[in-house]
Amino acid sequence: MTDAVDFLRAGAAALQRGDRAGAERRVVRALALVPGHGEGWNILGVLAVSGGDPARGEARFRRASACAPDNPNYPRSQAECLKRQGRADRAAALLAGAVRRGVLSPDLACDLGDLRLGTRDVAAAVALYRLALVLAPGHARSLNNLAEALGKADRPEEAVDAFARLAVLRGTAAAWGAAGATLLAAWRQDEARGALRRAVALEPSTAEHWANLGFAGLGRHAVALAEAAFDRALRLSPGMDAARAGRGTLRMLTGRLREGATDYEARLSLPAFMPSRTYSRPMWDGRVQPGKTLLIHADRGYGDAIQFIRYAPLLRARGMRVVFHGPEGLLALFRASDVVDDLSGLDGPPPAHDVQIPIMSLIHRMGSDLDSLPAAVPYLRAPDAAARRWADRLAGVPGLKAGLVWHGSVAFPYHRQRSPGFEAVRPLTGVPGVTAVLLQVAHGRSELERFPPLGPVLDLGMELRDFADTAAAIQALDIVISPCTAVAHLAGALGKPVAVLLDQGAEWRWMHGRTDSPWYPTARLYRQSVFGDWAEPVDRLRRDLAAMSAT
Repeated sequence: MTDAVDFLRAGAAALQRGDRAGAERRVVRALALVPGHGEGWNILGVLAVSGGDPARGEARFRRASACAPDNPNYPRSQAECLKRQGRADRAAALLAGAVRRGVLSPDLACDLGDLRLGTRDVAAAVALYRLALVLAPGHARSLNNLAEALGKADRPEEAVDAFARLAVLRGTAAAWGAAGATLLAAWRQDEARGALRRAVALEPSTAEHWANLGFAGLGRHAVALAEAAFDRALRLSPGMDAARAGRGTLRMLTGRLREGATDYEARLSLPAFMPSRTYSRPMWDGRVQPGKTLLIHADRGYGDAIQFIRYAPLLRARGMRVVFHGPEGLLALFRASDVVDDLSGLDGPPPAHDVQIPIMSLIHRMGSDLDSLPAAVPYLRAPDAAARRWADRLAGVPGLKAGLVWHGSVAFPYHRQRSPGFEAVRPLTGVPGVTAVLLQVAHGRSELERFPPLGPVLDLGMELRDFADTAAAIQALDIVISPCTAVAHLAGALGKPVAVLLDQGAEWRWMHGRTDSPWYPTARLYRQSVFGDWAEPVDRLRRDLAAMSAT
């Protein structure tokens, strides 16, 4: 036995020196003496694989496993050889068998998790990565792959926590940057800011970390931090459109509309902002050409379309023909408001046109700044028949009639931050002399089952078919209460008093620190003082509603 061990040691040393032939010769002599020595077969397997022969390597690792069935490294190596031969399913079966026999290590569990993830069995992959982390809580590869698997399983909060743990474990700029990016995507800006500060401290030359730090600051209206971070990102990478669009957003937030809107055009190269369809005609350059037809298209939020369609009548008054291509739910409202010459829904072709523009680019092409915003309201109105129908429907409602919305569309991740939910606004349903008229549709309505209103309400949420209906109902109300949703924009566009409940990091269109809106003269803004705390702005609004009711 001593001679066999000596031969194995000599073979391993030769392998370390790169003497492949010498290594194989010595290991073969050792196995001639002790055929059941697993490590000898393992070394021969390594030699075969490094020589480009995974099939021969797989056979040798199989012999190693037979000699030492409790060693998890041998089935791992055998599985790797099978993968190299395109037999991933056989590799997965081999490792799964080892797990069932109790031949376990964090690396083996992680390898099997990777194979399951490769076949899109995300649930099995997650379970295996978690098993690896039970065996070794600091197993970085399992933690990293777990985070990616959780992201694919649409479990963002768990994925974020895994990336944050990985950043603490590794401590590198890349790890802190990845954690910051995922925290940012989950709208956990405060934690993201901490992670990204570490990333830029460790590696100040990476533009992406600075850009993400800018977005983390933007999400809490930390204006100085965000602007410095975006500027630094753009100095490091002048062509970085994400950072330029972020800086544009920040500048518009702080009232620098003209320069901000210029930067904000960079968003059009980002996947999240690319139109869902292409338009063959040239992009409008902002020059008014009487007699030419401009197509305004909108395929993102309803609120964007409602806010910026105000530019269409101005262009028509200057001689251009203006047509609209956008969501079906807005067509009846825009038709009744006579804001465009023609319109069509996104399911069909656009009206004929000479030039085209995304609706949110109008603020840039029109050269708007705070002193020249087209803020005259109303610029929208409900169809006459719908207005009469809803006026009759609401005529007998007693007291101050206050429309109430508490949840925005879930199509945008921002809904987690902007939507207070019914429990938070519930005190507004118990104000003496006020009848809450519920305008909430779709998401958020289920909350009514858990939190009954405190006073008289009229629930219209199941009756409103489109924005023409909603506009008609709003015209018959005294005030509308809403977070940052399309309904808030609609009430403002109709010239109706509107109280807007805003989170601490509200969108740029509501500006920074203002209680009024330059876009909507009838709006009053109720902002959070502390992030996530809706109680204080709701209480202020409740007191104002009580005063309105009393007068």
